Amino acid sequence: GTMCPSFMVTREEIHSTRGRARLLFEMMSGLLQDGGWRDRSVKESLDLCLSCKGCKGDCPVSVDMASYKAEFLSHYYHGRIRPRQAYALGLVPLWARLGSKAPGVTNAVLSAPVLGRALKLAAGVAPRRSAPMLGSPTFREWFAGHEAAAGPPVLLWPDTFTNYFTPEIGIAAVQVLEQAGCSVRLPDRATLCCGRPLFDYGMLPTAKRWLKAILEELRDDIAAGTPVVGLEPSCVAVFRDELEIGRASCR
Repeated sequence: GTMCPSFMVTREEIHSTRGRARLLFEMMSGLLQDGGWRDRSVKESLDLCLSCKGCKGDCPVSVDMASYKAEFLSHYYHGRIRPRQAYALGLVPLWARLGSKAPGVTNAVLSAPVLGRALKLAAGVAPRRSAPMLGSPTFREWFAGHEAAAGPPVLLWPDTFTNYFTPEIGIAAVQVLEQAGCSVRLPDRATLCCGRPLFDYGMLPTAKRWLKAILEELRDDIAAGTPVVGLEPSCVAVFRDELEIGRASCR
């Protein structure tokens, strides 16, 4: 019952999963007037796609419009400057890491009436939206001073949002896992990110590099069968999608 949120609002065929799939088919067949990956009608059709993957779950043939949108935007913006939101929100792990060096100052600036509004406008964010506040200490900083419990090893994935913005969720997860008798570990490399926001803006080459770094870091744990626990559903969805792609390529 989720397909498709944007179509439910506009009720326009161009924003339905069927309409978008038809436009993509016509684009690939060379039937559209503009043609190719720079076609404006296809871009307009995909603009309101929320990448919620409701179509993948509800559609009888599992049409994954979110993945199609990411691929289209990757080609559409190839060699071109993207909208400022892509750099402000798509690269949020970099800005969060920078802001965490002085979280108090960062939070004060973002919540300041004039300066905060100016920064939101520069990032392409609605001024009435409240900026998320950075947590202090970060989840990784808290975990560095935490004494690990004994038990079977579990690798907890410290996603960007849990680590920098809601460390209390990560702390609670550690407590739950340890109460279950597990010994919790985090990846040694502190700059890893699944790159989920990158997909919304078609920044696939960067996302590929980030995912490759994750595989290199987790290779031994995956090979050893160590369970990996994720806290952010969108991050877990990225890992699940990559696993499905890997399995399909091996067939």
